[in-house]
Amino acid sequence: MVNCMFHPGGEALTLEAAKACHWKEGDRVLDVGCGGGASMKLLKERLGIRPVGCDTDAGMLERAKTLDPEFVLRETDGMSLDFPSLYFDGALLECSFSLMTRHDELLNELYCVLKKGGTLAISDLYYINPDQNRAGEVYYEAKRILNTPREEGDCENADKIPSPYLLDGMFVADHLIHAIREAGFEITLFRDRTRQLQDWYAQLLMDHGSLENFWAENLPAGTRPCCKAKIGRNTGYFLLTAEKL
Repeated sequence: MVNCMFHPGGEALTLEAAKACHWKEGDRVLDVGCGGGASMKLLKERLGIRPVGCDTDAGMLERAKTLDPEFVLRETDGMSLDFPSLYFDGALLECSFSLMTRHDELLNELYCVLKKGGTLAISDLYYINPDQNRAGEVYYEAKRILNTPREEGDCENADKIPSPYLLDGMFVADHLIHAIREAGFEITLFRDRTRQLQDWYAQLLMDHGSLENFWAENLPAGTRPCCKAKIGRNTGYFLLTAEKL
């Protein structure tokens, strides 16, 4: 997983997620795919939350550390967190979940590190009107691969394992919601925020001319652009929250 500063809705959406999750001063919240730490800084300064960030990109973590030297940061994809069980009050995934493939593993890990009643917030891309036949084929083929015993070398190629819940780099909402419920969470909110995506993309084109220019001007040297989805008429954007049962 590579963080890419892709966050339509910006601070307003982060605060909306925090409000929907009922996070309060003193709560410990894990930011998975924290990137340069902008949301961590916002949550700490505006709400008094104690953020903890993780990302796989060392350059982005260095940038986060310059925002606040006291930030607790881990260079990991979140699949193996060195924190005790029942440690966090909440978890935040802003445009980072769709960059992963082992969604079930991360959901299980988040279930373990969240307290009972802890809340999860995800904002990401989804297919507005997916081809259900193709989505079903992708789902069952990915499940078949994931259920096949692993062999030597699979760990190095983990990013190439298909996800049952993605189609063309975007979530199939029904499949994602089912996976979250299967992991032991109750869905508490699903809001379409496609307008924020459209506004963000339009402003990006006005300011930078293209998405490629945006990456080049904003990412640390050596960081790969990460948005694999082709943003178009069928691209939606959502905010989802869930509670650990």
